[in-house]
Amino acid sequence: MHPLRVKFERELRIRGLSERTIHSYVACLAALAKYHGKSPDRIDDEQIRDWLHHLRGERRLSGSSLNVAVNAVRAFQQYVLGRPREKTLSGVPNCKRGTTRAEVYALAEVAAILRAAREGRDRMLLKLIYADGLRLSEARMLQIGDIDAAREQLRIRRGKGAKERVLPLSAQHLLAPLRAYWKRDRARWPGHDSPWLFQGARPGKPLSKSLVQHIYYRAVEASGIKRKRGPHTLRHSFATHLLEAGVPITTVQQLLGHTSLATTARYLHVTNGRYGQLNDPSELLSLLPR
Repeated sequence: MHPLRVKFERELRIRGLSERTIHSYVACLAALAKYHGKSPDRIDDEQIRDWLHHLRGERRLSGSSLNVAVNAVRAFQQYVLGRPREKTLSGVPNCKRGTTRAEVYALAEVAAILRAAREGRDRMLLKLIYADGLRLSEARMLQIGDIDAAREQLRIRRGKGAKERVLPLSAQHLLAPLRAYWKRDRARWPGHDSPWLFQGARPGKPLSKSLVQHIYYRAVEASGIKRKRGPHTLRHSFATHLLEAGVPITTVQQLLGHTSLATTARYLHVTNGRYGQLNDPSELLSLLPR
């Protein structure tokens, strides 16, 4: 492995960036080096601009993707090349991000998808993603120790931006099914003391990202519901349904783990009336039609 890459990864980990962000930043620097055919420490700002122009004009990358590339270069120049922050890729502003509306499922559609999921791990996984608004990465990395049954809570320790949050676990709709699932799942893997709540393809390993996606797509296809993007749609649906049920937006913000209320407010643009008052967010599953 190239010494510059080793140093870059080390500096990013020291600063607490997630593995996903580190992977993205390293991939951007590798793409930059490949485009110009030389090491990134020998590429000047004007050449970097040429590369960004290529990404926008020929590759048609979105504003968000371009921002990742710009931030990756800035991090490299600052942490590896030792440039002051204000002199990293000077004169290149962050790109404007396009405005998109979150796609959400109706309550009946969520119910159909959950019913269509295979009983056991698959159904429990998708139910938990929807009922607590989990990200894919959060759901697949859940551990047994993250569940506090006495307090009926779920602790997310590996959230986006290394932020922890505590979510409610409905005793009826989540805790009881989780206990039943856990007993059945552990009976399938005798002798394996794994910490993971949802086992992967092999005992002792967590679910892979691709397997979670496969579980979701298989359930949607079996339900006959028109698919609206990936598993993150269940998180979008969670937020929208809570707002439609009268849950305060600040509560939804905390449950989602958003730093800015403006991020949560985008769900207000896709709400569709009210489902009646829901006093306890943990009872969201009670709104689903039988």
